[in-house]
Amino acid sequence: MDWSAVFTDIHEWMNESNQVTQQYPVTSDQYWAWLVKSMGDLGNKYNNHPLVLGFLNAVITFQDENVQKVKNARR
Repeated sequence: MDWSAVFTDIHEWMNESNQVTQQYPVTSDQYWAWLVKSMGDLGNKYNNHPLVLGFLNAVITFQDENVQKVKNARR
């Protein structure tokens, strides 16, 4: 496993996520559709290696927590 490539891809994904959130809010269905597809593509790229999936899951959890913070702030 080329771990440098994994972390580079995750870093690039985070940069792309920042660009996508300029077009769609992190709370939008469009953002989450993009997130699910792009995370699935990354997992597939690395043959769904369990550790890679763990990293991707951590990113998804982090984004979900951010959404909850935004939603709670609106109340």
